[in-house]
Amino acid sequence: MALGIDVYRAYQDVTDWQAVKAHGVGWCYVKLTDGGGVPPVGPGDALVAGARSAGIPVGGYHFVRASPGPERQAEVLVGEVRRLGATGLAPMLDLEDHPDPDVPRIPMAEKKAFATRFCERVRELGFRPGVYLNDDLARHLRPDQWGVPGLVIWIARYGARPHADAGRYDLHQYTDGGHVPGIAAKSVDLTESFSDNHFLTEPIEEDDDMAGPQDHEYAPSDEKQYHHRTIETRSISAVVGDVWFAISAGYQPMTDTIVFFNGKQAPIEIPSIDPDTRMVWQVPDGCESISWEYYCKGPSSSAVIYGKR
Repeated sequence: MALGIDVYRAYQDVTDWQAVKAHGVGWCYVKLTDGGGVPPVGPGDALVAGARSAGIPVGGYHFVRASPGPERQAEVLVGEVRRLGATGLAPMLDLEDHPDPDVPRIPMAEKKAFATRFCERVRELGFRPGVYLNDDLARHLRPDQWGVPGLVIWIARYGARPHADAGRYDLHQYTDGGHVPGIAAKSVDLTESFSDNHFLTEPIEEDDDMAGPQDHEYAPSDEKQYHHRTIETRSISAVVGDVWFAISAGYQPMTDTIVFFNGKQAPIEIPSIDPDTRMVWQVPDGCESISWEYYCKGPSSSAVIYGKR
């Protein structure tokens, strides 16, 4: 079992990340987004950078709101995760209600559908999703039965383990009154892990047969993202390895595409291809694989991986 923490700049001021690590903290979640944007106190750049500088795997969590829709909220979280390189842990949905009763809440009857749609969108955008909720809510909603592949389940119950009828869980937040050297705060939430499902550090096993459209998942090493949805694999195969990221307006990469290698912009020439020709696109020499995102007129978007022939 590994000790983990979650921090939010409104409540925790981390003054010494090395001291945090020396205390035995093996991973850290940072609040990155809230509803349709970043939290009122601002983005989590400093906290993510600090954790990474100490070699502590870090991920981002999102505080849910009744609006905008779940897909948009998932996109907001993943956008910050990518921008900050907070890719050590599965992006997490905090399904708590806002403490202010005047703030609109998601009706109980709609929570499961809302959370499931959020998590599925996170998967579509390239990450294994997670959900955080208290023991009572877990017993009511049973996230282990949502049918979301690989879902990381984080349950809060203080003073005792989650109830058996809350179902499977990976993480147990056992107190909100902890203290950690290097963190100036009234208290710190402490969590113990019962699996490594929240870490994005190892490739997920996949079949060798790459013929035809399918999903391929990758775990990050340093800046690598871990999961991309393959939507076209005609005459080519996906290759496990370094992944390129890009933004394009079509189904194929364009000459004006902005390309990123491991999250950093890279100088690379991309030939324009008519998306209707179904032509094989050759990855430039020296590249193990390449991907890009396309944005349709509708609400969906996907990432694509192509490997060398």
